[in-house]
Amino acid sequence: MVISKEIYDELKARLARHDAWAAQYVQKTGWTVIPADAVPPAGADISNDERSSIEVYEFCNDIPKAYFLYISQENHDAHTWTGEHLGRASFGREFRDNFGGRRVPVTVKAINGRTYHGTFFKSAGDYARVRLAKAEGGA
Repeated sequence: MVISKEIYDELKARLARHDAWAAQYVQKTGWTVIPADAVPPAGADISNDERSSIEVYEFCNDIPKAYFLYISQENHDAHTWTGEHLGRASFGREFRDNFGGRRVPVTVKAINGRTYHGTFFKSAGDYARVRLAKAEGGA
């Protein structure tokens, strides 16, 4: 479900406060490692579900040309990493890459009204990389 603009703005502000607080934990490697006992200040806490709601809102309102999403092959669902629905997936014929991995062409009819085509990396996990269809402004 897509959240309202007001909720989006409030969540984005909380995420910005959280990211500012978390910046103190950025390692030399670029990874952010927050200690288990660290507590963000009031107004800077944000859940993974809320982060996913931000992602869905942006997916619908700022149409991406390329996207990384997850696929549930059993029920043909394209979704965020927390499981929020992004579209309906249909699959082509599975093939093997040069390293023995299994890949499947995928088409996603997205909730933002656009069509995306790409590759479902079946043997590597449940993710796909997709691009906006050329007929809809993709490259």
